[in-house]
Amino acid sequence: MRVMIVEDCFIQSTVLSKILESENFNITGVCRSSTDVMNTLDHTIPDLILMDVFLNGDLNGYQIMQIIREKYNVPVIFVTAIKQNDLYESVKALENSYVLGKPISKPDLISAINNLMGSHATC
Repeated sequence: MRVMIVEDCFIQSTVLSKILESENFNITGVCRSSTDVMNTLDHTIPDLILMDVFLNGDLNGYQIMQIIREKYNVPVIFVTAIKQNDLYESVKALENSYVLGKPISKPDLISAINNLMGSHATC
């Protein structure tokens, strides 16, 4: 399975990459901004996106996913450290998505992928 990671924190993106690689997932890109995401999507459409909700820059993760969903119905797992605000509620309501709280553990991430992707969660 091809996975794109959208995370502006180097340490967190490295942890996510290591977890996914240890389970034989293919990382299609590690993006730090909305511009990185759109440039990567011009070349490769992933099977799944791991998206930080609060990114540095002009757009947050929810806004980026709204733009992506205009073209592609890629499932998304949002990751966030903040669980109580209006943006969190909007993220939870987005179809074909799942929300994980930080810090992320390997069992929680793999479980979220399996829950979201079902039988498509093969590496």
